[in-house]
Amino acid sequence: MLFRTFITFVLFIFVVLGTSQFRATTQSLSAHITFDTVLSITNNSNIDFGSVIAGQAGTYALSPEGIITATNDGVVLGGTPSAGDLTITGSTTQSIDISADNYVADNGVTPSAATCSYNNGASSPCTLVSQIPPGAATTLLVGVTLAVDGTQEVNTSAAPTFDIVVSYN
Repeated sequence: MLFRTFITFVLFIFVVLGTSQFRATTQSLSAHITFDTVLSITNNSNIDFGSVIAGQAGTYALSPEGIITATNDGVVLGGTPSAGDLTITGSTTQSIDISADNYVADNGVTPSAATCSYNNGASSPCTLVSQIPPGAATTLLVGVTLAVDGTQEVNTSAAPTFDIVVSYN
């Protein structure tokens, strides 16, 4: 009788534990990841408005083509205006977005309304979406509007700033 109870117990354990393999299954998964080139921006030249009249308020807009327009009593005296010239490098397959933000005034000169020309395209506000991948080197020309408050003295300068942001979309 003890032997029969033992055999019954062993069979019970075998049936309970031995059938667990029929109640579970396993499936392996693969994780896919793609690596691409990091975006980078090289500043080839900063924006230059040339010389304007001191002590007089005005507004100056510089296009990505380097053309300056003075309004609101602004007067351009001379110099050679030039747009910002940036080179963007990155992926050959991922499109990019370009924007301008973080405008910071200096010496009574406030920047706003940046304009961009990417890859020899038409000038437009720097809110470019789904632009072609930059690859080894693509040019971004940048212009901006400056509001001058008229408090500037002769032989002083101002260097207001803003950020160009480039990201994969």
